[in-house]
Amino acid sequence: MKTTVYKAGGPERVWNMSAHVKIIDRAEMGKYLAAGWVNHPAELRKPAAEPVSEPETPVDMGEVSDGYHTFNELYAHRVRLFSSLMRACPALSWWSFSHSDGEVWEGWILAGIDTPAGAVTYHLPESEIPFLPAGTELEFGKEWDGHTPEDVLERLLTLTLPEPEPEPEPEPEPEPEPGTGTKTEPVAETVAASAPKKRGRPKAVADE
Repeated sequence: MKTTVYKAGGPERVWNMSAHVKIIDRAEMGKYLAAGWVNHPAELRKPAAEPVSEPETPVDMGEVSDGYHTFNELYAHRVRLFSSLMRACPALSWWSFSHSDGEVWEGWILAGIDTPAGAVTYHLPESEIPFLPAGTELEFGKEWDGHTPEDVLERLLTLTLPEPEPEPEPEPEPEPEPGTGTKTEPVAETVAASAPKKRGRPKAVADE
């Protein structure tokens, strides 16, 4: 048994539409339908189904690289640089498990340095705690003053590192007190003084 199938865009006019028209055996219907043909002109008016695309593999943004470092590497460098700066300025540094309002981020701490121009703060992973200066933990972190990334760059420029203490100069050796020193004689004079004197026979007195 024969039947007719249609496909949009051909030279024939069907229901005032351009279409391809083909008469096929009904047994071949499945093959033509799979290839985009339809079995009734009304189907030509329906929009073509969009091809089903495979789901994209999610991208780990931390592994995105600029050709030299990944985001994960750069973030790890920033964390270690800040903890090192805190150790260089322990009197200005602080950290806490809690924000000023008591909020806690699991696995993270709030750390800051109070520069002359205001605070510089970052969230650091808890794994960085062993590298922070001792005695700087607070029960609650200090309140955020609204500083922006641009503010941080300016505030860091006002931070001066403490000058290292100069090494003490060696103490001069004490001079000997007068009269307590040992007087040494010249070697030649000492040898001459200690040498035995040669004794000769006394000269005869001439008879007068």
